[in-house]
This record gives sequence, structure tokens and C-alpha cells, in this order.
Amino acid sequence: MLRIQTTGITLLITCGYLWFLMGIAWAPSNKIYQQALVVLLWLPCLLAMVIFRKHLLDIWRKSRLFCSCLVLFLVWAALSAMWTGAEEPSRELKRVFYVALFLVSLALLGAEEPRRIWRGLSLGFVGLALACLVSIYLFYVRDMHSLSARLEGIGQVGHPILGAYVMALVVIWGTRFKPSGFWPCFIWGALMLFALAFVLLGQSRGAILALIVGVFSLLLLRGGRAVWLGSAAIVLVCLVGYELFAPLILARGLSYRPEILQASLDMFLQNPFLGLGIGTDYRVVTFNYPEGFDHTHNGFTHVAVELGLPGVALWISLWLSALHIAWQHRFSAEGRLVFGTLVVSLAALQFDAASLWGTPRAEWFVIWLPLALTLALVAQPHSDKLRPVCIEAS
Repeated sequence: MLRIQTTGITLLITCGYLWFLMGIAWAPSNKIYQQALVVLLWLPCLLAMVIFRKHLLDIWRKSRLFCSCLVLFLVWAALSAMWTGAEEPSRELKRVFYVALFLVSLALLGAEEPRRIWRGLSLGFVGLALACLVSIYLFYVRDMHSLSARLEGIGQVGHPILGAYVMALVVIWGTRFKPSGFWPCFIWGALMLFALAFVLLGQSRGAILALIVGVFSLLLLRGGRAVWLGSAAIVLVCLVGYELFAPLILARGLSYRPEILQASLDMFLQNPFLGLGIGTDYRVVTFNYPEGFDHTHNGFTHVAVELGLPGVALWISLWLSALHIAWQHRFSAEGRLVFGTLVVSLAALQFDAASLWGTPRAEWFVIWLPLALTLALVAQPHSDKLRPVCIEAS
């Protein structure tokens, strides 16, 4: 009976994980996306925490620093509800709880069925790459927008910038799932082109830069001649792209980023220890944009403003620890997959993705998913670790 319960719980969490990855684009509405996550992920995770409670202690023992930073960060965020300016502090606590459930669910799935984590990314690559094709068709062919217009994807990847960050991750995942055989390789190449086209048509310079940095990091991990050849190819593509699309690249200038950074640091210094508290609405006002911005356009300065010095110190430590874990596993296919995901996400956090505590959305792909995958990497049984061969889509 216990074995049946275990199988059922892991199956539900697997379905919830796949729904999180692909439902972001394919769900008919955000309401359905969120409700399905409750049934397939949040509730099963609560049961899994009881059934697999021994795994939680094992995960803690395997990476005390990473887990300590993660737990302390979530606890500090929850405590900040005591001084938050949010209208409903209890709702902010609930959001922290949902984040914790998401992280724990993938950690427990990684401990019980680690291959489902990585195969899930391969399925996510296929599903989201197909969503790129559908988005391009609907936006440019059916709706007849100009090619100079910024692509708006289907579902919850409709935001040109955030959607482009999600698809930049899809490209990174795709590099790790190259199949063998002519036709599988042909289909894989087409899917990669769909995802790459989505990133480029979104015209987000931050997403394009994040993708370039992510690809370069994977080349560095590979080493040898691939580093030089790949680097030369990246530089050549960038030069050609700049020559062809310089007006589009330069049209928006620096998008107020230096002024936003300065104003964000000033806000942080006004309340450096406690911060404004989780969920507090604020506006970053600059001298050249008096209407202000609703966030800092940087994941780290946003945490500094919201959670103060303790929060941002834990946040930085958390990401450095995650990178260290992925680096330790760099000779395994899973380690490289997580490392590339972390690098792209870190680059994304320098420009956008400053909504940490909202309900699951596109930002979660570059904020919480990389950390959850790091937990899954830590949680893997030793017999499943350090597979030096490439992961192939099955």
C-alpha cells in the first residue's frame, strides 16, 4: 500500500512539474494554470513531505550551506511581513509558503525519481519550442504584425521580455538534449531555431545577452577547441547582428538602467537593515522619469530594497552556493544543465525579473526554477550522479 502511495505521489508531482514547465505557454488562462498547480503540485507536495520526510534531512546533510541560505532567506522574507507595507501581509506569507512548496517538490522528486527531473526539461524544451512556432505564426502571420514589432507569445509568455528569458532557457536546455540519427537531429534543429527566433524577435537585449553568456558558459565547461571555435562563432554572429539591426538595438538606449540603479541604491540606504518588507509597493523615481518604475529592474537590488541587508546577503550567498554546486557537478550532464540554467538566470536578474513572490509565472523560470533544479541535483542518489555522457531526448 505504501509503495502504491509513493508511486502515486511522485506521479502527481511529475505531472505538476511538467504542467509548470509547459502550461506557462499552453494553459488556456492563468487561472487554470494556477488551479492545476494546486492539484498537481502544492497538495501532493504536502503529502510527499510526510512520506519522504527522511529525504529532506538527507538533502540538508548533502549541502548544508545552500540549504541553510535557502531556509534563512525564506524565513527572513516571512518575518518581514511584520513590517511590510503590503495591504494583506497574510497573503505575502502564503506566497512564501508556495515558493517553499515548489522548491521542496522538485527536491523530493529529484531524490525519488531524478531522471524525471531531467527528462522533464527535455519535454519542456519540445513543448515550449513548439509554443514558439505557434506564437510566431499567430503574431506575424495571422495578426499580420510587422517584423519590426516585438513578438508577444501565447499564454503566460506574452510579455516580450519575460517570454524571451523563458525561451533563452529553452535554448540552453536544447543544447543538452541533442538526439542521434538524421531525422531526430533535423527535428531538434528546427525546435532550436523556433526557440532562438522567439528570443530574437522579442527584441530584449537582456535576454539575448543572457543567452550569449549562457552558451559561452557551456562552451567553457566543454573546454578544448570548442571554446575557441564557439567563441569565434558567437563574436561573428554578434557583429553581423549588430550591423544588420543596429537601429533596433540602439533605439531604446540604456532604458534608464543607470538611473534606476542609482535610485534603487538610494532607496536601499534609506532603510538598509529591515528593508520595506515583503510585498510592499514602491516606485523607483529617477530625475529623467518622474513617473517612476514599479520595481528596480534588477533581482538583487529589488531584494535589497524589499528585505534589506540580511535579505540581499542571503540572496547573494544562495546564488553563489548554487553556482558552486553546479560547478562541482560540471563533469556530469545534469551539472552542466543546471550550470547553464543558473548562468542565464543570473544574467536575467541583472536586467529584469524583480517579481520574486508573485504566483507562478514567467519570472519563476529565472528565479525559483534554477534553485529548485540545484536542489534536485543535490538530492539525487549517488548512483544516479555524474553521468559523463550527454543526456539524450527519449
